[in-house]
Amino acid sequence: MESLFRYPRGFVGFALFLLRIAAGILLLSNTCFEILQNPSLVLLIRLVVGVGLCFGFLTPFLGIISVALSFWALFSGLMGPFLVQLATLILGAAIALLGGGAYSIDGILFGRRRVIR
Repeated sequence: MESLFRYPRGFVGFALFLLRIAAGILLLSNTCFEILQNPSLVLLIRLVVGVGLCFGFLTPFLGIISVALSFWALFSGLMGPFLVQLATLILGAAIALLGGGAYSIDGILFGRRRVIR
């Protein structure tokens, strides 16, 4: 049985890196603009999640948090344009399912491992 943490390298690992960076940049760009106008705890959490996704730290957990925050933002109407929130929700779901990839802090901490029975 193989471990759950199997991060591919090469083109697939680089694609996961790009996906993670895109989601982080979306979160950061939307949040930085709004935090200057109306600072709140939710915006601070979004800022931390965006930085964490860019570096790939606790990626599946932060992906789930990103989905929850974007889902909340879609229905509260408080944060950003609809399409930005929808794109963040979709990217966060993909990242939560796929993980951080080989080129992330998660890849360094939990990289390829084989469970021996």
